[in-house]
Amino acid sequence: MAKLITSLSTCSDRMTPGERRVAQRLESLLPDDCLIWYDIPVGRDHLHPDFIIIDPGLGLIFLEVKDWRPSTLRYASPQSVTLETDKGEVHHSHPLVQVKQYACATVNKLEQEPRLQQTGAYQGKLNLAWAYGVVFTNITRRQLQSLSANPLDDAIFPTALTICQDEMTETTPATVFRNKLSGLFKGKFRPTITPEIRDIVRQHLFPEIVIQPKKQANSLAKVMDIQQEVLARNIGEGHRVIHGVAGSGKTLILIYRCLYLAETLQRPVLVLCYNITLSNYLREQLAARGLAEKVHVFYFHAWCKHAVESSGVKMLSRGSHDSHFIALEAAQESGAFTDAGYDAVLIDEGHDFDSRWLTLIARLFDNQQRSLLLMYDDAQSLYRRERALNFSLASVGIQAQGRTSILRVNYRNPQSILNFAYAFSREYFEKHHNKEIPQVLPEACGELGADPVIISCDSVEKEAQHVLMWIKQKRAQHGRWGDIAILFPAKFSALPLCEKLSAEGIPFATCFEPAEKKRYAHQDDVVHLLTYQSSKGLEFPFVAVLNASFVPSKSEDETQAIPALYVAFTRATQELMVSAYRKNTISQHLESFATV
Repeated sequence: MAKLITSLSTCSDRMTPGERRVAQRLESLLPDDCLIWYDIPVGRDHLHPDFIIIDPGLGLIFLEVKDWRPSTLRYASPQSVTLETDKGEVHHSHPLVQVKQYACATVNKLEQEPRLQQTGAYQGKLNLAWAYGVVFTNITRRQLQSLSANPLDDAIFPTALTICQDEMTETTPATVFRNKLSGLFKGKFRPTITPEIRDIVRQHLFPEIVIQPKKQANSLAKVMDIQQEVLARNIGEGHRVIHGVAGSGKTLILIYRCLYLAETLQRPVLVLCYNITLSNYLREQLAARGLAEKVHVFYFHAWCKHAVESSGVKMLSRGSHDSHFIALEAAQESGAFTDAGYDAVLIDEGHDFDSRWLTLIARLFDNQQRSLLLMYDDAQSLYRRERALNFSLASVGIQAQGRTSILRVNYRNPQSILNFAYAFSREYFEKHHNKEIPQVLPEACGELGADPVIISCDSVEKEAQHVLMWIKQKRAQHGRWGDIAILFPAKFSALPLCEKLSAEGIPFATCFEPAEKKRYAHQDDVVHLLTYQSSKGLEFPFVAVLNASFVPSKSEDETQAIPALYVAFTRATQELMVSAYRKNTISQHLESFATV
């Protein structure tokens, strides 16, 4: 069974009966490795073929679907068609002309991609087969032939380029139907479309699914995994929840959803998270896609302050961290605050949100009128570990029963890093698992990668010197300061390294104070120095986690430091180094993984 990327449940209401039937036939009659898209704008020009199919064994196929009936077709030539309608005669371009234009425009763009070009005698030509055709869902082959003055005249509706009602019935064998699609192709050139080639094609067909690469040498754009794209395109309206492991693409799906909502809604979209640096990163990513005006990004407390000031809500008290939230909560309960000015809200890192915050948000975005998407991973909860999501989502007004999706596959980390991070944290997570939420174990997807380097230092001074050498090495090997992140449990741990970086003239940016967090820019070509908490939602090719054996003095149990370390470890997309210089439960646990 082929994969219909835009599911029938999501797009059925905008399909004609014939298009729905074609979608069902394509899905049921084509092989499992075929991908099908319905009515999705293609490329930067937003072309709209009815169906696009990537069939690895055949090639790229464009289909136009017409629900015309023989009785309505008044005139046809190779260039145009005249139909009899309730409003009189209507003239259309010939559907084959229309779908050929879509196909040729797309192929011309694909030919500009060097990775899709042939070599040798056909240098520069597209190295995959492509075809186009028209499907007549209410006209049989005999009826179509009878429309021509000469039944043997195949010029107006060529048999090879048309599929008729009786050639795509429920009883049509899969082999017969696929042979009909194969007949759309003019030659015998059929290079297999590998998964790598398929994803390059997807990148150019649908630029909205591209993962923007960091500005590093020889970086290539990647695209959403098929599961991610299916989920992103079929989220639907109302309240929705995505429970995804670290590195599963939750933020990427959030950005895609913002792109979609910005085009379909009249009012702006609201994006909320807990972390200041993550809000900056999301704002940066959305602005790069031209969404700065249509999508407003806030960390939760900044949004509360903005909502109070813009709505004229009366402050009950001032000075406390939650004073603006308390004012909003009271105003909502009294009916004085019922509309924040947005048609949709998307919550990233929702596991860090208090139940009262979610109640406030859910009331503003009810099922009947507005859209709410909550994304979370209980394993990455840091700020309220024992209380975070320690309640049912229904109890705070998020009505997403039957509309929760789970992302189990980690695409960010090499297998060696993910396996280490989870093995290090597994016992803690199993012991402290929130019984209200199903536990999701991460599944590795990437390359094996280099093993994390675990080192033990005698002092903070020696640790700083070792990390300085590591930073210089990574810069010499890979050419960019901005690919390197140094993560700390607290500001004091960073000071010795900051002094050494300054003395060496190495550019760096700290992200410890509120003002620094608000200025944070993920794309800057500097060494990024962040706390474990501030790194949430971010990623870097090379990550060093320092003072990993640190445990806050108020901790009742030294293992309470583990969730923050899990977050820090899973920021690395290529290489990870972990250092410690204290002797305690954490350092002993790390020593069991030591490689140096």
